[in-house]
Formats: sequence, C-alpha cells, structure tokens
Amino acid sequence: MMKRYIVSLLLLGAIIPASSQTNAVIERMRRERAEMEEQIARQEKILTTTETDISSQVSNLNIITAKLKQRTKLLDKTREEIRSLDRETSRIEKEIKQLEKEHEQCKERYADACRFYQHQNASINPLTFILATESFREISRRARYVSEYSSSLREMADEITQKKDTLEDRRAQIELIRVEKVELQKVQLKNEEEARKEEKQQKSLVNQLKNKRTSLKKEIAEKEKKMKDLSKEIDRQIQLAIKEEQNKNKGKAQPQEDIKLSGSFESNKGKLPIPITGSYLVVGEYGVQNVAGMKDVKQNNLGIDIQGQDGAQARAVFDGTVSSIFQQGKGQIGVLIRHGSYISVYCNLSETRLKKGDKVKTSDIVGNIQTSEDGTPILHFQLHKESARLNPSDWLRR
Repeated sequence: MMKRYIVSLLLLGAIIPASSQTNAVIERMRRERAEMEEQIARQEKILTTTETDISSQVSNLNIITAKLKQRTKLLDKTREEIRSLDRETSRIEKEIKQLEKEHEQCKERYADACRFYQHQNASINPLTFILATESFREISRRARYVSEYSSSLREMADEITQKKDTLEDRRAQIELIRVEKVELQKVQLKNEEEARKEEKQQKSLVNQLKNKRTSLKKEIAEKEKKMKDLSKEIDRQIQLAIKEEQNKNKGKAQPQEDIKLSGSFESNKGKLPIPITGSYLVVGEYGVQNVAGMKDVKQNNLGIDIQGQDGAQARAVFDGTVSSIFQQGKGQIGVLIRHGSYISVYCNLSETRLKKGDKVKTSDIVGNIQTSEDGTPILHFQLHKESARLNPSDWLRR
C-alpha cells in the first residue's frame, strides 16, 4: 500500500522548466522589432526636397505619409507585443500558483512518509525485518521492499527540489517579461512622439496643398496622362512578347521550363524582394488612392512607385528572361522580365546593361534609376500575369 502511495506521488505532473521558451519568444520579438526600427532609420536618410512647387510638395507629402505608415506599423506591433507579454505574464502567474500548491503538497506527503519510515525504524530494525524469515525468497522480497522504500523517499525529495527549481524558473520568467515590457513601453513612447511630429508635418503640407487645389488636380491629371501613356506602351510590349512566345511555341505544348518557373513564382507570393537597392519608401501605392488628407483629390497608379537613395538601382524580383527593353520618353528606359506566365516591369531607368534574351537571377541589377526633376530616384514597378495587371504589394516582401 505504501509503495502504491509513493508511486502515485511521483506521478504528479512534474513541470519542465520553460525559461528557454520565453527567452526565444522575447528574442524573436526583439529581432523583428529591430528589423522594423532599422528600416525606419534607413528611411530617415531619404530626404525630402526643399522646393515649394506643387510637384515637390506632393513628393514630400508622399514621403512623410510613407514614413508615417511604417511608424504606425511599428507602433501596432509594439502594442501587440505588450499585450502578448501581458497574456504570458497572466499564464505564468497561474502556473506559479499551481506550482506553489503542488510544492506544498509534495512537502507534506514527504513529511508523512518520513514520519512513517521513522516509526517503522523505531519499532522494527530493517535488518531484523529482512532476516526474520527462513525463506530465502521472502528475505529477497523484504530486502527489495526496504531498498525501494528508501529509494522512493529519495525520489520524493528530488521531486520537491524539482518543484522548487521550476518555481524559481517561472519567477525569473516573470522578471524577464517585466524588464522587456518596460523597454517596449519606452520604444512605444518614442515612436508615438515621432509619429506626432510626422502627423504635424503631414498636416502642414496638406494645408499648403489645399490652397493650391486647382493646380494640384491639374498636376495629378498630367501625371496620370503620362502614366496612361506609359502603361499603354507596357501593354503593347507585353502583347508583343506574348505573341513572340506563341509564334516560337506554335503547335507545341507550353515549355516545361515555363510551367515550372510560373509555379515557382506563384509559390513565392509575398516573398519577392523589393525591386530596388538600399533604403526605400513606397511613395505610390497600387490602384486609386486619395492624396493624404484630401478625400476629393484622387490619383490612380497602375503599379507602385518606390523612392530610393541617390545611386539606387533596380533589381530583378525573380529568375527570368529579359523579353523587352523600350524607351519611355525623356531618355528613360523600361525593362520587361518574363518569369514563365508572369512579367515584371521596371520603369524610369536611366540605363541598363541588359539586352533582350538575357537570363537574370533574383536580385540581379536591372539598371540605374533616373533621378526625377525634384532630385529623387523613383522606380515605377508593375507586375502582370500575361495581360492581367497585378497589385505588386501582394507579391513583395514588405
């Protein structure tokens, strides 16, 4: 009976220390947050123009809006991390209460077992108990009983130590989380202050542009006309590339290499690298967008516009073949790269060393980005599946 009692005690759910798990979670949070903070720090190097013409002011507004968007993402992440730490603290505190209860139960049962053992020793000497029989089998059985009893007491003592160590581990986790939460709150306050500054800058620019609403709409209309002309040329180049591919494979099944490349491209949705080197800001999103702060002023983008630092270059988002290089006006160059059924388009280049038919690998340099009139290098990037236009933001890793 005593043996069954001891065994049942040993089978109480021992909890394995998990401080390494908490450390891993906090380390992952820190790493992801550091990456976002580093990206924002790099974006601070993308300077706004000091010019006061409408085009420059719109450019500045786009830059500040993009920075504010990144800042808001970081703030959202920080708030979620704080909530996550609060949930983890609550979970560990409940676990500590249960451990404390189990620890006390273990000590009480160990004390009971020790008292029983001492009583047995006082009344019957273990050696006398073992030898008080003439049967060798009975002697062996009694010796094994005494040995198992003593071993069980040692295991019970080890169980108490393990519970105590686990409690200390969980309390250390609570302290680790508390320290991390304090640091997170400091980061949050800093970024909230920066966000307020950026919102103030944004509001100031919006107010300036509101006073030039008529000129602003005219400026946007001119840009959209250029965008339509560019997209018309891109569509023409894509149709030529498709027709050329069809003629090349006339009467044949689609090449296995193209099928494989298309499938591989699709499997990387949301993972493609940003098609520009160095620090960047997405200053023009895909589709119809309101100019920040002005609901009645809209602009339509058939791709995305990515602003980089001086000397920024366009880079391929995936393995593929150059299917077209074309002039887009004012010395600017456009490059189409085919990835099976998918086509990536890189516009506003000043030069490229590629030629039609060249094979490229992911992140290979496509060309240098031309600096715009206000002194900023902006890559216009589009993505298509054959003739169908896609939203690049759905495909890029941002």
